[in-house]
Amino acid sequence: MTNQKGSSSSDEQMDKELFDTISAINNGLDKLDSMDTYVPDDKWFEQMVLNQQEVQKKKYRRELAWFILSAMLILSGVIFTMLELPMLFFMLQAATVAITAIYSYKGVQKQVGSR
Repeated sequence: MTNQKGSSSSDEQMDKELFDTISAINNGLDKLDSMDTYVPDDKWFEQMVLNQQEVQKKKYRRELAWFILSAMLILSGVIFTMLELPMLFFMLQAATVAITAIYSYKGVQKQVGSR
């Protein structure tokens, strides 16, 4: 009979802990419900999006300008070298192919070595 009394008191203990936990959760949820929430106006969000879009447009235009400028410089250098110094152009082409092949080979070796 002591076993039944012991289990009965442990069940009551668990029920009390469960009730305390549930009441603590409910109190926390009530506190959350009582808090004031502030949601900004739709106009504020729209203005923020428009500002970000404007910043992105300026950034992309600047990047495009730098890209076009660098492409023009590279192409003019290649055309000048090809027309005025064809031997130097062919040597640069060979060096570029060799460097690309060596770099690719080293990258493959590094990947195989890390496995």
